[in-house]
Amino acid sequence: MDYGKDIVSRLLDMYERRNGYLRDPKELRSIQIDVAKVYPAYADRYDHEKYIDINLAIEKSTEAGYVTADKKPTGEYSKVRLNIANVDSAYVFLKRSSIPEQCEKVRSVLEAAKDGAGDPALKVIYDFTEQTNAYKKLPYDLGFDAQRLAVVLRIIDRITKLESETYIRNFSTALFKDSKRFQKEYRSTVESILFDYTDDVVEKDGILGFYNLYENPTYVLIKGDAIISFASSEIHLIEMKGGIAFANDSLADIREIKINSDRVITVENLTTYHDCDEKEAVYIYLGGYHNASKQRLLEKIYESNKDIRYLHEGDLDVYGFLILENLKAKTQIPFEPFLMDVKTLDEFYRTGLYKPLTAWDRKVISEKINGSLSSYKDVLEYMLQNDCKVEQESVKALEL
Repeated sequence: MDYGKDIVSRLLDMYERRNGYLRDPKELRSIQIDVAKVYPAYADRYDHEKYIDINLAIEKSTEAGYVTADKKPTGEYSKVRLNIANVDSAYVFLKRSSIPEQCEKVRSVLEAAKDGAGDPALKVIYDFTEQTNAYKKLPYDLGFDAQRLAVVLRIIDRITKLESETYIRNFSTALFKDSKRFQKEYRSTVESILFDYTDDVVEKDGILGFYNLYENPTYVLIKGDAIISFASSEIHLIEMKGGIAFANDSLADIREIKINSDRVITVENLTTYHDCDEKEAVYIYLGGYHNASKQRLLEKIYESNKDIRYLHEGDLDVYGFLILENLKAKTQIPFEPFLMDVKTLDEFYRTGLYKPLTAWDRKVISEKINGSLSSYKDVLEYMLQNDCKVEQESVKALEL
């Protein structure tokens, strides 16, 4: 071990923890280490070699001006103190950047990332700049790592500008010429940042899909009495028991969808979709938050079928209502909630087919109940009062 570098490094760590770079040296309490406590071998009379090495390291560091130390008449040192007046030289000696220097590099990255950035990237940049100006470490394990921050901001910028369904490995290859690097090195950090800075409340495991980034191709499932027309053919959906699945990238080829039922019902969960009777309505499985291609499909349906009802059957939890509101806002279609009322929730509660709310559920409900979800205040209040939420899959269980 290089005891000289280790001693100076430990003292600088303490200096940074106490924010010494922000304080008047005269007001800064002595930054010191107890040699025998830090290096037990120093007090081991049978290990004279380490004693000599440590003493020599202290003497060299003292001569260089990095530390000060008082030597006892017996030859050993008890305390070694950082020489605040010469702290810049100590950083140079260790080839280490000071906190202010690291913050300056981070600020340069943040400033450069502003150009062309949109939400939520701009909100991230603003918050990170505020923290850096206060010499605070960035969250999400970024610390003062300017190089990693630059990559993360570039990834976020690219993800939030995706306009069509994109697969993670293709995305990673485009950015890094490596299909697995995003997954291995950056996915967790990026998901956490997007989850925290996206205005729409999306569950964390669905945040990448919210921005059109997927592991694998996704599909829209449709069943019921409808006629789907293409350029040179058409599908009579009623003749296909269980319906049909369209890959998202094929939806643009659909010219028109004629609905022969009086209702279109979008559903959040796949099990619910399979449980529904296609004779009652045209059912569309969206799978949580819809994406751009699914939105265009719904808009295409609405263009030709404005005289029917549009319903959405989602989970009886706060996310189910947020998904419904997002669906209404993005498509401008007057979707109504289906089986998402107090009566339905009460049935499940009395049967015991429910889950308790999490702390996060309660937080989101309290934030939204008098705002964007005020239309569902009675249901949300029931959830809070009875500590319950229900998944759509419970519908069939209730019958059983």
